[in-house]
Amino acid sequence: MTNPIRTALLAGFVALAAPHAMAQPVHVAAAATAEHPAAEGTRHAGMAHVDQRIGELHAKLAITPEQQPQWDRFTQVMRDNATAMDRRFQRRRQTLPTMSAAENMQSYAHLVLEHGQDVQKLSTAFSTLYAGLSAPQQRIADQSFRDDAHRGDPMRSSSR
Repeated sequence: MTNPIRTALLAGFVALAAPHAMAQPVHVAAAATAEHPAAEGTRHAGMAHVDQRIGELHAKLAITPEQQPQWDRFTQVMRDNATAMDRRFQRRRQTLPTMSAAENMQSYAHLVLEHGQDVQKLSTAFSTLYAGLSAPQQRIADQSFRDDAHRGDPMRSSSR
């Protein structure tokens, strides 16, 4: 069953991270998935989506060898953020059954705050990459982010 909050947060991550890099796939520790085998498919699917998006953007932006180090830093932050968010959701999923309503609200507030911090890290890494892009690459990135924001806007899609 899909968690709408998780889906929205991950979609936001992917939309922000959309314009960047071809990096090696991230592998999740086997120990973590052994504890929650049902979560394994979701975890791998989420990282596969991130890696797919990274590959698409790397190709779309035509990252040059000179830009690759900034690209790699950006995509590492993207992957680290996705892994951290997955751990947070796993932790929340494990503790949710015993939470009071007030604890649930506080847990969600903490989750959103951590997401904001992750997005800030991603933004910083992207700003460095963006500054090193050529004008045509920046235009492609600008349009890609606009398109992703439009497609990922939950308010817009729910009003259809």
